[in-house]
Amino acid sequence: MTETKEITILEKDYLNDLNKIKETIRTNQAKAMVVVNSAMIMTYYEIGTIINKRKVWGNKYIERLSNDLKEYGKGYSCEQLKKMSQFAKEFHRDEIRLQPATQIPWSTLVIISKSNSHEEMLWYIDQTHNNGWSRSMVLNQIAMKSYERSLIEPTTTEAITASNDLTNELFKDTYVFDFLDKENIKNEKDLKNQMIDNIIKFLQELGPGFTLAGKEYKLTTPTGKDFYINLLMYHTKIHAYAVIEVKIGEFNPSDFGQLVFYVNAIDRLEKTDRDDPTIGLLLCKEADKFVAETTLSNSSTHIGISKYKLIEELPSYLAKRLNEK
Repeated sequence: MTETKEITILEKDYLNDLNKIKETIRTNQAKAMVVVNSAMIMTYYEIGTIINKRKVWGNKYIERLSNDLKEYGKGYSCEQLKKMSQFAKEFHRDEIRLQPATQIPWSTLVIISKSNSHEEMLWYIDQTHNNGWSRSMVLNQIAMKSYERSLIEPTTTEAITASNDLTNELFKDTYVFDFLDKENIKNEKDLKNQMIDNIIKFLQELGPGFTLAGKEYKLTTPTGKDFYINLLMYHTKIHAYAVIEVKIGEFNPSDFGQLVFYVNAIDRLEKTDRDDPTIGLLLCKEADKFVAETTLSNSSTHIGISKYKLIEELPSYLAKRLNEK
């Protein structure tokens, strides 16, 4: 008698859950006519929340729900319902509303939700929203450990550190160029050519806003002397030229003087009143922390020193740098 009563209560609870979920779907389907993705994400979150209250019931509960929700389409399979459950575990309701999660496609959110920590997940959501990353780009950014790299402070001049504009966000400690063929890089020209041959991937790794103004950009002084800048960029968000010099080996303080000259020359010869001060980025294979920081100290020029790595070099590099913190 007691067992029959318990089954009746469970059945009543189940039917109550089913009705709640159906009502959630119907309500948010109506909203979806206005904001499709946002309504869908909130629908999945609410369904996941309901499921999590019954997690002790096991997989049969999920299987029955999936079968009873077939009338609403293929999006409510057992696998999808489990993903909704996991998604709801990762967020508080207010956190969903404050974060741009509802503006990111569900398939991308599922990938991001597999992050190693809550902080990492929120970072990827924020970056995906701000940079307009596609699903494939998110996968690539995760593979290149963008979050871990963001935890390392870049080496820049005090002019950048003290500024309050977007310039601070333009520099990374490390850039990863997964398209580089190291077997065919014998000198700096080879390195630059591979970057230009893969310009779309190169610009994606630099970050949003960079456009290519010229390779081996010819700079002629009023006195008739010619100089050639490795890569001249223009950044559309801060409205400034960006000089990029590429070095195949380790950073040498003498490289800094050359870059300062190029940055100042662009300011004097190319910059207009509508442009912000020119910035400089020195890309090198390695850079001694003390040498780099000492070279950049007390400089009023907007310059940063970054390393470029192949993707297979990342794990050991990050393990070393993150342990230094």
